[in-house]
Formats: sequence, structure tokens, C-alpha cells
Amino acid sequence: MSAARALHRASTRATRRITGNYLSLPTRLGFKRHELQRRYDVRAIREDEWHAYCGEKTQALVRRHLSSASPSPSLLLNAGSGVYQIAEPPWTEFSLDLFATPLRNRAGAVCATVESLPFRASTFGAVVCVGEVLAYCDPARAIGEFSRVLPLGGTLIVDFRSTRSARNWFKPPFARAADIVADDYNGTVERTWIYDPNYIESLLMGTGFQIREVHGSHTWSALGRRIGLSTLPAVRAQRLLEWFPLPRVLADLTTIVAARS
Repeated sequence: MSAARALHRASTRATRRITGNYLSLPTRLGFKRHELQRRYDVRAIREDEWHAYCGEKTQALVRRHLSSASPSPSLLLNAGSGVYQIAEPPWTEFSLDLFATPLRNRAGAVCATVESLPFRASTFGAVVCVGEVLAYCDPARAIGEFSRVLPLGGTLIVDFRSTRSARNWFKPPFARAADIVADDYNGTVERTWIYDPNYIESLLMGTGFQIREVHGSHTWSALGRRIGLSTLPAVRAQRLLEWFPLPRVLADLTTIVAARS
């Protein structure tokens, strides 16, 4: 079976519609731990062009906001860190991941889920949850926990794939609060949850956050993927056309910076 056909069949099986009030979704979101182990319980990850581009943009945004924030307390939670670390003085990073393998030989690390953080209230001055961690967990539970471990004024940076992406135009997931889709990752089919930015913003505001900035990555490339381009030429088009930005509502990846209020 071709990769394209396998992707189509997996997407057809996986897609679920979620309707109703954003704050009371009727379906349990996220995946079980064993479903993620093969990909994430590793020492290193080779990113494809699509995710490498996201990483570049996210890293720059995280660095900009952490460098301008006043760390009080100075502990930074890298929530769902995987193999990646954040070195941004004067912050002291504490890594948390669902799996132990990527955390080996790190000082200040714990194996736990973002849906139930093993920390006291107001422990961290900032929480960074990027790399599409919300694609694999219940965002309502995770954001509630981020709110709990941050003090007033604490910074949260979180990203997720958007159902409003140009990639989803005229497809069932478009503009749904949440949907589970299948996508290609380094030549294999992977299921992930994607969300309406309005839904994630409602969760943030409902747990005491004020939205400071919303950033979109992969706009031209999302449009390219929708009209049939494969990953590599779509990313090349994105890099070539960055001088002429498209509206962020078209973005495939949304990053939100919020402050605990």
C-alpha cells in the first residue's frame, strides 16, 4: 500500500467530530502513553523539513519572550520537553516529559504528564509547552495545570496545530474545536489532535490567563500543501515568500504567549 493511500485510510478512520461548548467537550482528548512510546521514548529525533521550520520559528519566539520577562521565581518549566532543552539565562530550566529516555543525564528533570504536574502551586515563573505537546494530551487539563503552577504575572508559551489552517480548507476538520487527523511525519503516518485557536484561547482565559501575543507559522506552506505540494517544496515556498506574510489565521501552527492574571 502506498504511503498516500495509507495516510488517506488512517485519516478516514481517525477523524472524529467534536461539537458543543468549548469548555465542555464530550470526548476525552489525547492519547495513551503506550501509543506515543515508539516515537518519543528516544534519545534523539530527526526532524523533517516541516517540523524543523516550526522549531526555528518557535525557538526564536521563546527566546525573545524569555529574555524580556522578569523571572520571579526564576524556575522555567519545559513541559513536554522531549529531547530538547531551553538555555536562556537567568532562567533555570526544569524538564518534564512523559518518558524517561530523553531526560537521561539532565539535572532537574522529572518523568510525568502535563495533565497532572507534580509541583506545588506557583513554583515556576514561566512554562514553555511547545513542539505540539497539546497534540497528544487533553489541553484543558494541561492548561489548568499550567495555570496552577504559575504565579500571577507568570508567562506561558504554548503551541498547537490549528483546525483553521489553510491545509484544512474544505475538509471535515476545518474550524472544529478539536479533531484528530492523520499526517505524514518523516514518511510515516501519525495521528495528532488539532484545535481551533478560539477554543485554546477560551481555555486560557477561563483559567486566568491574558493573551499577550498570537503567532502563526506555516502559512504559505500550509496553502501549498492544500493545493498538492509535498512537504519539501511547500517549506521552500514558505521560506521564499516570508517577505510577504499571509494572515496568521491561515497558519498551520499557532503559538500563544499568555500571562497569568
